[in-house]
Amino acid sequence: MVYVYAFVERPASVPDVRGIGDARVEAEAAPGLDVVISRHEAPSVEASEPAVIAHARVVEALAASNEAVLPARFGGGHADADGLRAAVAERASELTAALARVRGCVELGVRALAPAGQEVAAASGGAYMRARLEQRREAERLAEELHAPLAERAREATRTVGATPRLLLSAAYLVPKGEVTEFREVVERVQAEHAELAIVCTGPWPAYSFATAEAGSA
Repeated sequence: MVYVYAFVERPASVPDVRGIGDARVEAEAAPGLDVVISRHEAPSVEASEPAVIAHARVVEALAASNEAVLPARFGGGHADADGLRAAVAERASELTAALARVRGCVELGVRALAPAGQEVAAASGGAYMRARLEQRREAERLAEELHAPLAERAREATRTVGATPRLLLSAAYLVPKGEVTEFREVVERVQAEHAELAIVCTGPWPAYSFATAEAGSA
């Protein structure tokens, strides 16, 4: 089996890192790009914690040494290199466009938590529904207030609002590598303006939220 970690603009810089099962990681040429792979005797890779960690470790090392990396979802692969190249050829334009979108960028995550005890008090019928609706509207207003200055510093952004009563905003931002410090400064400014919230910024990460590909069908 040819196991896929990521699609990379050619020529790929392959870091000195071992893959799943301590396999050697290498670049396989495909139409318009390179595919970073490892080779295995088994027909598939078992979804174990060590395998998932190894996959992520390879992708992170690739992101550190290449300008454009399209991470593959865990578990994808092909029977052989010919099958891989044929599959990539069918989606070459889609994959190269995705690589162009993330070139020179990393992903930063932001979560904003409201103070505990913000749940709507128990009530009956319409009063409860009105209170829930008002809470939702306020969460959306506040999330937009938090999100807008961060989105201005990003090439792309994706967000979820009000996933739980406390989680006001869960967002990912595609940020040029050279602007990570400036983005974090904006996060700090937003936190200072909303001291009642707990705002956490994580990353930088490979651009999983913006360019993860299905290796098995790629």
